[in-house]
Amino acid sequence: MHVTQYSALSDVGCERSDNQDRWGADVDQRLFMVADGVGGSRDGALAAQAMIDSLPRYVAHLLPADQRGEPDAAERLGRAISRLSDDLHTKSQTDERLAGANSTMVAVVVASSRALVAHLGDSRGYLFRGGELQQLTRDHTLVQSLVDAQQIEPEDAGGYRVRNVVTRYMGMKPPANADSSALDLQAGDRLLLCSDGLHGVVDQDTLTRILAKHNDPGEACAVLIEAAKAAGAPDNVTALVIDISGD
Repeated sequence: MHVTQYSALSDVGCERSDNQDRWGADVDQRLFMVADGVGGSRDGALAAQAMIDSLPRYVAHLLPADQRGEPDAAERLGRAISRLSDDLHTKSQTDERLAGANSTMVAVVVASSRALVAHLGDSRGYLFRGGELQQLTRDHTLVQSLVDAQQIEPEDAGGYRVRNVVTRYMGMKPPANADSSALDLQAGDRLLLCSDGLHGVVDQDTLTRILAKHNDPGEACAVLIEAAKAAGAPDNVTALVIDISGD
């Protein structure tokens, strides 16, 4: 499998004055990333940009190309994210600019016939296949913890004021433990990475319809952003779409 094309767009949204979302791609490593500055942190934009700039080096070191077929490859990607987070926290103890600078991170590496996915926070990864959308990541949020503990129903989660409170994130007090997984890819698959500014206001059925209707990744990203803005977009919005074809 290989990446035939990809595209990403980021927008400040309808209520924010600045955009603290960032996205990045290292085509040589087939690494794609979305980071979102954590609300209330001192400089989320700085943290998000630092994560996007730095993660490719950590991935190259911990997940070299000749080891991406190993059974623990996804865990290695998660380890790269975790180590970067821990290093950011360490640097923040002596660098005033980084003190309290936090972000989320979701990343995918397309490794031959598999996608390796890892994340910290509530930026998400999705797989679109055969007209259906599957969420690949599980939010590290207080609300998701309440859902997991069966204290609230999943359909009620969006109504809670604390739904955006993240429990794991880049720059948190070590150790950061990124979640990771691997999935087998098929020709025609489409991957979506996004910040909570998209999935927080656009429901999964709408995401599915947009990805099914718009074959061009750039067009799909533009329509996804517009859907979020039509829903009020109280936060920054970022979407990254990756198309997969057979070898």
